[in-house]
Amino acid sequence: MASFKTILDDIGNTLKKAFTVGVEVAKAAEPFVDVAFPGIAALYNTTVTAVGNAENAAIAAGAQTGTGAQKLAAVVAAITPAFAAYAVSQGLPAPTVATITNYANAVVATVNAIPAANV
Repeated sequence: MASFKTILDDIGNTLKKAFTVGVEVAKAAEPFVDVAFPGIAALYNTTVTAVGNAENAAIAAGAQTGTGAQKLAAVVAAITPAFAAYAVSQGLPAPTVATITNYANAVVATVNAIPAANV
């Protein structure tokens, strides 16, 4: 399995429009995620948005490649409050940074699994 850094570096090398399409499709999947895994759709959508924001910030800075670790840190920081709230609402223990990082990697994998539109 590719690392978050590698995945986001690869994403950074694609056109911003293609990434935006993937994020929009992932957000559209939220109701289906909620049916399959009740209660997690909001966290999933928050994470997709954070991934998009991290990538867009890198694109705007002209730093799409070689910044995977920084993008991962931005995503983890952005979703930590939502992840912690989700854990509390589900009666789960407080999430560790490793748990949140693994979750972020999994969400990036779902975004990458969506075929890019012809742009």
